[in-house]
Amino acid sequence: MTDSDTPDRRAKKRARTLDLLAETAIRLFKSHGYEVVTMEQIAVEADVAKGTLYNHFPTKEAVLAHWIHAQLAIDRVHLQPLIERQPDFEAAISVMLDASAAWCEAHRAWIAPYLRFRLLSFEATEREDGAPPSDHVDGFVMLISRGQHTGELRDDLAASHLATLLHHLYFGALMRWLITPGLVLREEFAAIVKLFVEGAARPRTPTVKRRKS
Repeated sequence: MTDSDTPDRRAKKRARTLDLLAETAIRLFKSHGYEVVTMEQIAVEADVAKGTLYNHFPTKEAVLAHWIHAQLAIDRVHLQPLIERQPDFEAAISVMLDASAAWCEAHRAWIAPYLRFRLLSFEATEREDGAPPSDHVDGFVMLISRGQHTGELRDDLAASHLATLLHHLYFGALMRWLITPGLVLREEFAAIVKLFVEGAARPRTPTVKRRKS
């Protein structure tokens, strides 16, 4: 094996190709609209064979998801200093989800096809180097682990398990926002954070003792 053909170099080359294809697709989506752009158009614009594009991305939704995940990774790096300054889990996760709400509101037309792809794909969450970036799960795991370490969150379940449950709530809030007119996504995310942190049990009201006559 030559120096130019090491696994690390191949992985980096593949990552660059994925990013190039995704950026090309996004330019087309912005210019012509997501629904009308075809995989064939993306291949032509990126100057690759159609088979090459399909080898990397089976569907247009997969291309979109790759780009969205890359944007999330960039945004998470920018938000990290602000997140780390938050005093507790609820404040930190709210910073992340407030930013997500703003992004989703600015790209609303792309959220439905993204969700279709995510809910129909059951890929393993563990990735090799050079694999496409992930969505919010990695950030959720990080913040939940920190919350467990400080004693804010239960630790009888793994952080990855709790992150998956929170992720399902996140998707549920997104779907509710998409189909229900008038909802504010930031408020929907705040509701799932409260539910996740406090649980769904009805708060116990103190019993009022009757005075003896």
